[in-house]
Amino acid sequence: MNRLLIIALLLVSNNSFGQKSKMSFERLKALKMSYITERIGLTEAEESVFWEIYDQYEKRIFDDCRINIKNLRKTYMKSKDIMNNDKALEMIKKINALEQHALQLKVERDKSLLEKFSAVKILKMHHAEYHFNREMVYKMRKKQEDPKNN
Repeated sequence: MNRLLIIALLLVSNNSFGQKSKMSFERLKALKMSYITERIGLTEAEESVFWEIYDQYEKRIFDDCRINIKNLRKTYMKSKDIMNNDKALEMIKKINALEQHALQLKVERDKSLLEKFSAVKILKMHHAEYHFNREMVYKMRKKQEDPKNN
């Protein structure tokens, strides 16, 4: 609980000074951790076990899949006007394979978490992740629409 209070204070103080910089990855991760921890209702003892497993799989998903998908999309953007159908089909297959791999890693993560936590907590985690992502997209859109008020 103390960790949540410290994170909240840091975020409030950071916003109160009016910094307009982009949100750092570490800050976003801290927000996500406190959001999910709060929604699931993890005890302090459960937190360390939960986040160790969760972070292990998130790192693998990021390293194995998200970086490669991002690179494929950059390649597409650079060559979209000259790309032939065969190359486009190959790129689609690679992206789909990477997304399938990411999904498999999430399935493995859930299995590992289910060994330590109830299915109810894992379902709450899914729900919290979904809502956290939606809130972040909403805030980003709002900021883009009216950047002077954020």
